[in-house]
Amino acid sequence: MSPRAGVVTEESRERAALCVTLERVGPAAPTLCSRPTAEDLLAYLLVGERRFLTSLLGLLVPAVASSAEAKMRHRSWGEMIELLRAGPAWWWPSARPGDGLDFLKLFVHHEDIRRATPGWEPRPPELYRDEVLWQAAARLGRLAYRRSPVGVRLRRPDGVSWLVKPGTETVTMIGDPGELVVHMCGRRAARVRPTGAPKDIAAALDTRQGTLFGGVAEE
Repeated sequence: MSPRAGVVTEESRERAALCVTLERVGPAAPTLCSRPTAEDLLAYLLVGERRFLTSLLGLLVPAVASSAEAKMRHRSWGEMIELLRAGPAWWWPSARPGDGLDFLKLFVHHEDIRRATPGWEPRPPELYRDEVLWQAAARLGRLAYRRSPVGVRLRRPDGVSWLVKPGTETVTMIGDPGELVVHMCGRRAARVRPTGAPKDIAAALDTRQGTLFGGVAEE
């Protein structure tokens, strides 16, 4: 039995919500990440959770990951969703319950599916989820903007902010926590308002990491 059984975290809630969305949209639904369909994305997630060593090797040899994902897609769509819903086996490193990297990965990829459809809207605010995302945004921002030649500050609409990259000239990215996270992962569909000198904004965005969770930076 997974150690997540009986443990309610934002990771477990996001996992359940993603499974509901996958059931609704079907395997051919588009995404915003490097896996073009929902089926491709789900296979990628399952290999990461259930073929952990294979997924690590796939970082060095992409063909290994591609082969594992192709084998995963041989399963039925319903079976793949149930595997994701159950979570990884307890003995895999990613099986520890919590609200860290696993939650962020599920959240961003859930948004990859939600936002690939015209007319999407951000999810309604949720106090704890948004606080988890806000704390994560500080860590993610230091990674996303580490090569920026100008300073970068993240700011929520209520004025609370993180300085994630010091600099003489600073730009500010304003948005709700989830929007900032999605934006930092290179997704084009994010409601973030940059403020500052246009050349400084362009410089910060140009050096943003576009590959976080399989994204491609696009403005």
